[in-house]
Amino acid sequence: MLKDILEMTTQKGNNLRTLYQCVRNEGDLTRAEISERTGLKLSTCTRLIDELIEKKLIYESGEAASSGGRKPKKYSIEPAANYIIGIDISRFFSKVLLMRLDLVVLEEEKFDMNSESHPTVVVQQFIESIHKMLRKHELVSSSLLGVGVSAIGPLDTENGIIKDPLHFPASGWKNVPITKMLKDAFHTKVVLDYGENTALDAEYRHGAGKDHKNVVYINKGVGIRLGLMLNGEILRSSGGDKVGAFGQGHMVVDIHGKKCICGNYGCMNAYSTIPALTEEIRDRLKEGRPSLLHDKVNDATDLTFAQVLNGLEQRDETCEQAVKDIALYSAAGVANLIIIFHPSKIILSGPLYRNVPLYYESVIEGAKSRYNKLFPQLEVAFSQGELGENAAGIGAGSLVLDSLL
Repeated sequence: MLKDILEMTTQKGNNLRTLYQCVRNEGDLTRAEISERTGLKLSTCTRLIDELIEKKLIYESGEAASSGGRKPKKYSIEPAANYIIGIDISRFFSKVLLMRLDLVVLEEEKFDMNSESHPTVVVQQFIESIHKMLRKHELVSSSLLGVGVSAIGPLDTENGIIKDPLHFPASGWKNVPITKMLKDAFHTKVVLDYGENTALDAEYRHGAGKDHKNVVYINKGVGIRLGLMLNGEILRSSGGDKVGAFGQGHMVVDIHGKKCICGNYGCMNAYSTIPALTEEIRDRLKEGRPSLLHDKVNDATDLTFAQVLNGLEQRDETCEQAVKDIALYSAAGVANLIIIFHPSKIILSGPLYRNVPLYYESVIEGAKSRYNKLFPQLEVAFSQGELGENAAGIGAGSLVLDSLL
């Protein structure tokens, strides 16, 4: 088990962890490549690799091309040496994932978040789900290496506390000691981070961000969540939990604009989120703009996002124009990020991007028209991500290994 080298306090233990993390991060590396990346002598790497093979923590995964003589062996981590749990807590749903060490999902369970989803209820669902998954796959509890939790901020990640998230459908989500609650149940490592960071990590390792070192990840729904990666490292605010995650939702896009929930005026949150889109179409219906929704909604004040999606499916002109108009604000924000950070990959995820293709396309078109004027040579690829709604949970599981190694 991986716990064997995690508990070693010697220099040899440090070297084993360094080598294992190197193989885990890249995979299919030769001994010479491992030596180069870790800075360990080749002879040292050879001894450590043999020991990790003996412990069944890595294995020979193939052969590299030879420049003459025997083909060098390549090595990868043994995915079934231990198992990890990834949990994602969002406003619409929560999810539990059982994964191997290579982050392949073996089992998952999803729970809708509703007015009854108080913290104690949700955590009990997690506990029962994890026990059920372990039984199904005939795994003993000691094979569980840890639990990673991704959540909406603000968070106290150091102490494992969900502080006071906005717009949760149930009460009680204030100063919730989520890591302690899970640690008491499983007596294993439990870590907490912002969902935008864990999703970015997962997409970087196994999804749309692979082979890219500078990546911007934006999740847009009721709010806006931003993850930034530069030179292969996820940026976290130097202010830590006092300021929370990077707040792209509070980037000002109109200095004389609408009042935001934060108290400032003209923030992105007030213009380009699910509530902002619904409010914009609601206002246009009240103005008497022609729309198919007049026959479906008795009172425009009660308009829902689901009804907006229905209008878009029917190519309602008022709905489509509203989408294009609010997309301009997001396009400006995305262009600003590109101009400042020069990422090679932009991942636009979340329910607004996934459920409204016109919005996604309009944001990309608008962003390109802005940054191309300054940096026509800059190559930026756009994606909605490859891991879908599992991204944050997968990255939460990856966080367990990062924290231990």
